[in-house]
Amino acid sequence: MLFPRLRRADSRLVPVVDRLEEEHRVIHDVLEAVDTALVALVNGSGDIAGVRAAVDLMDDTLLSHLSYEERELVEPLARLDVT
Repeated sequence: MLFPRLRRADSRLVPVVDRLEEEHRVIHDVLEAVDTALVALVNGSGDIAGVRAAVDLMDDTLLSHLSYEERELVEPLARLDVT
């Protein structure tokens, strides 16, 4: 709900919102990979190394995303009436 409001409120945020939406899709896929690794571990077709790799990727992906999101949106959210 917030992204369309940000786009309307300040056109300079369009590339930021586009990137964040794409990153959300990537994060979805990364979370699916964690789930898949966990299921494989439980059913015996995977190992802890696979889970660890998936969680490490999730950690890196989320930290990068959240850092960018905070850097780019804190000021506009404080300035704009979009909530």
